[in-house]
Amino acid sequence: MRPSLVALDLDGTLLTTDCRLPMGHALAVQALRRMGATVVIATGRPLLTTRWVQRDLGLDAPLICFNGGWVGHPDRTPIAAHGLAEGEVHEVIAVLAGGSGAICCYPDADTWIMDREIAHTRYWRDLYQAPIAIHDDLRSAWRGPSLKMMYVVEPAHLPATQQRLAERFGERFHVVASQDDRLEIMPRCITKAWGLRHLAEHLGIAREDVWAVGDAENDREMVQWAGHGCIMGQASDSLRSLARHILPGIDARGLCALPGLLARHLADG
Repeated sequence: MRPSLVALDLDGTLLTTDCRLPMGHALAVQALRRMGATVVIATGRPLLTTRWVQRDLGLDAPLICFNGGWVGHPDRTPIAAHGLAEGEVHEVIAVLAGGSGAICCYPDADTWIMDREIAHTRYWRDLYQAPIAIHDDLRSAWRGPSLKMMYVVEPAHLPATQQRLAERFGERFHVVASQDDRLEIMPRCITKAWGLRHLAEHLGIAREDVWAVGDAENDREMVQWAGHGCIMGQASDSLRSLARHILPGIDARGLCALPGLLARHLADG
């Protein structure tokens, strides 16, 4: 029996919208592992806000963080990593500065820096169980690379901001609305598919034996790349049309259906 790799998005897939890990989803992960699958987290989050999920699930496989831009084990040299150079960070800050949102940068996998607090983010330290440093002088003081950038803004203002970035940079960066209140900015080549491909190669698992589950736009490339792309039921019609398998939505604890799918596939193998 060939080994399977199962990559799970966090928000809206493994976790609920208020960042809770449902017991049913934890049990589903245990079931997948009993079938011999290597289960990994594939998230846009930094390692900083992903560690607790890996710990609570007892996972020992590498993580895929920053929308694929960082792959590795906590506290070890990453297997693969690619972020924005210092000059690129300053270019993006120059376009976003003066808007109504908050700019986020990540100098390393465990550090989250924001240029200011806005009403939309004031509860985030509790929600994400992590420190967030406020540096209001990012535009002048930022030094070094960032593993990604994120811009948090009221949903009504997000499309105009995305358009402004597109007009300024064209396709130089990969810019995606991962949720309706945030834009993720990465190097052009970086998606979760980039990180998942590197991890699959590292583990010696063939693409056709990779399962990937997500629910949002930043999962698009990963779901398309995997041999078994799965989409949660609450996702957009555009994303659902890409999937080989459609699971129930997060409110129905849709990830609980995944072990059965994998078991049937292995039985037919």
